[in-house]
Amino acid sequence: MENDPRLEAYLDLLFAWNRAAGLTAFRGRSEALERGVAPSRRALPFLPEEGRVLDVGSGGGIPALPLSLARPRLSWVLAEPAPAKAVFLEEVARRLGLPWEVRPRPVEEVLRGKERWRAVTLRGIFPRRGTFRKLAASLEPGGVLLLWTGGDRLEACRGILLGMGLSITECPCPEAGVVLLAGRVPRGTPGR
Repeated sequence: MENDPRLEAYLDLLFAWNRAAGLTAFRGRSEALERGVAPSRRALPFLPEEGRVLDVGSGGGIPALPLSLARPRLSWVLAEPAPAKAVFLEEVARRLGLPWEVRPRPVEEVLRGKERWRAVTLRGIFPRRGTFRKLAASLEPGGVLLLWTGGDRLEACRGILLGMGLSITECPCPEAGVVLLAGRVPRGTPGR
């Protein structure tokens, strides 16, 4: 993926739009690769080869972009309520030919549709406990909720996921100062 010209094109777009749209705190390409792309790729062992994925609070496209490049048969819905960020994501999808559907609204509105997901990704946001529950309930049997978090939020997130009956695998991402929590819905769970 490092040699994928779409990754370079994405980084060009990210930094061209960053000031106007407030997409990221990354100061340059190497930081975006180290602190954004590399930690995103830690989720690959947990992602299916195909199916539908919901990315919550998509912002500047991390983790959706690196994961889309690595799993081209996944179909992505990006929930991003900030108008400028949603327009940026639509431009990335158009220019790079990515299978993204950008929904410029809060995830709570997306979840009203009762759609089912093979995976849900969240990075840099901390939804309310009720939203976490709705996200987990929207997963297919065997589906996975992938959450990059750290600091004082790590214990809270771990507790919420365990409290919902998800089995958790933790993957430290020291280059980004976060931990990837992969919460899987057990197969055969009633109502899923």
